[in-house]
Amino acid sequence: MKNLVTLVVACLAVPAFAADKIITVSFDSIVAMESKSGERIDPKLFKFGPEVAGAEQDTSAASSNGFGKSKEEACKWALLSSLLKFQAQAKQKNKKVVGLRTYAGATEGAKADSLVCLAGAMVVRSTVKAGYK
Repeated sequence: MKNLVTLVVACLAVPAFAADKIITVSFDSIVAMESKSGERIDPKLFKFGPEVAGAEQDTSAASSNGFGKSKEEACKWALLSSLLKFQAQAKQKNKKVVGLRTYAGATEGAKADSLVCLAGAMVVRSTVKAGYK
């Protein structure tokens, strides 16, 4: 019986060790979304590309659970959360968000059509780096 319990516990733990998967979504798909509080992304405030010299750098990391939605949908929610944080700071500083890049492990997305997230077994994570100028 003890061996059976050990086997069942080991089998249940296997999905927790599943490899992370990179999810790619477009900036336009995030712009089309509305947060639960009704906020939307203003695309005119964002510029993608490499780090901009002289810009005040910032990083935002967000995650979304994968329950009841696809990995792509969870990725969009995580990115929306991060981008709204950048947008709020940019408006407060009266600047734009420049040199926007997203990261999923070692994979970087620096184009509007290739924002990336890392999807695990239960959580989708996004890391966004950019500057204000």
